[in-house]
Amino acid sequence: MPASRLHLIFVLTVMWGVGVIWLAPHPPMIDLPQHAGQVALFKQLVAGESPWGHLVELNVFTPYMIGYGLALPLSFVLPIAAALKLLLSAAYLAFVWMSVALRRRFKADARLDWLCVSSFFGFAYEWGFFTFLVAAPIGLCMILMAERYSARPGGARALGLIAIGAVLLLSHGLVFLFACGVGAALVAVRAPNWRQRVVTLWPFVVLGAAGAAFLVVLRLRAAGFPIVPTVPAVNWHFGLRYEVLAYSFSQVWSVGAALAGVVFLAAPWLMGLRIDWRRGAAWPFFSCVFLILAFVPHFIVETAYTYQRFALFLFPAYACLFSIPTSTSHKSANPWLGRLTVPLLVVTCWGLLATNSVRTWRFGQESAEFDAVMATLEPGQRAVSLAYDRKSEAAGGRNMYVHYASWYQAEKQGFVDFNFAWFWGVVARFHPETLSGVHPNIAWKPEQFDWQKQRGGDYRYFIVRHSGAMPADIFKAAPCQPALLVERGLWKVFERRTCAGASPMQ
Repeated sequence: MPASRLHLIFVLTVMWGVGVIWLAPHPPMIDLPQHAGQVALFKQLVAGESPWGHLVELNVFTPYMIGYGLALPLSFVLPIAAALKLLLSAAYLAFVWMSVALRRRFKADARLDWLCVSSFFGFAYEWGFFTFLVAAPIGLCMILMAERYSARPGGARALGLIAIGAVLLLSHGLVFLFACGVGAALVAVRAPNWRQRVVTLWPFVVLGAAGAAFLVVLRLRAAGFPIVPTVPAVNWHFGLRYEVLAYSFSQVWSVGAALAGVVFLAAPWLMGLRIDWRRGAAWPFFSCVFLILAFVPHFIVETAYTYQRFALFLFPAYACLFSIPTSTSHKSANPWLGRLTVPLLVVTCWGLLATNSVRTWRFGQESAEFDAVMATLEPGQRAVSLAYDRKSEAAGGRNMYVHYASWYQAEKQGFVDFNFAWFWGVVARFHPETLSGVHPNIAWKPEQFDWQKQRGGDYRYFIVRHSGAMPADIFKAAPCQPALLVERGLWKVFERRTCAGASPMQ
């Protein structure tokens, strides 16, 4: 196939990927409703018109400021869901672009650009790690700048590294640590001797000190905020982590995702490409990704799914290992198999995008039930989400609806618990004295909701998703049982009412 035609197909395929993000009013991304709720609170607090100022405070000293800061101005001209989808579209395009730029920099084969098309829609996307996804292309940009600096160290390039590192520090701490690790390894590998390594690594020493200072100040400014109690505080998930092949394309293990991973792993070898062991430059990138996926804990204190999210970088890093063939030693033993590999990659990418397209479209239809429910609710009210049934049949995720009710907060100026404002590092967080509200565990174990402990009288709406009979004791301690206000499919909304003969509730 002519290179120009293949390039056109590649561009059209990437645009298809952008289209996937827009197929549903609310994408099937687990945490995205909470991030949308954060943007809504951010907007209200900045505008000085938040009805929830007595509950939350603005926290500009956050490691997620770039993602939320980019969403803020967009939220003044677009619906919040559209603003976030626009940022996700830009992040996807930038991720592919930076992956291709790195592949070129490492002089790998251009046909391997197809390995960079689909991994954006994997584990991190389906879990809705919005700020992580926005930070990912910035991290790749820092790695590219570090590689250039390692090849020709200089003051201007060092300052550029520090500048992009500062932006990344305000984007996402995990991506910052990852990019700094890769960059430092690139410089260390390229340096001809130990003295040169010490001299050229100084930008990363500065960034490391800045990151440590930032973390200390961030925690000091969060005095009064507890660490969410979790047992165990660190969960390693020991064992062979073969599932990361699927995590590059999905947040759950599936045969289709695993087969796609096998195809992507085999493709360079089927093309007749080989790893050039004399080139050390590309190894630090892939090695850092591999070490994270193999050894980093699953859970660290308040950060869940730590290693799984880095499957996003697996195949872009893998593609950089394979040099462009320069001799007959690189030729495939089966030339016809080599010629079929690129079409196989294209079809695999199309299959993954088609799966995501159907999944997103069906989720949009399924989640329309909640949109109908939300339309009946008055804006600006406080609600609690009790998602007994969190599974989406359309999207295939067993936790897809755990935070979905937070779209009421994002789009109707309400406030929904459990709320990400509970965490001390976010842009809109609870005042420390208001932390006595709904605990994070309620999101995952709604059966633990207790009217007295969670101050049920503070809420007007109780948004319930349940596929079976409602628990009889859900509001057992309420002085007056909330009444069913609206029901659509698995969604029910109960409203706190005034008991007959009693004074109105406040």
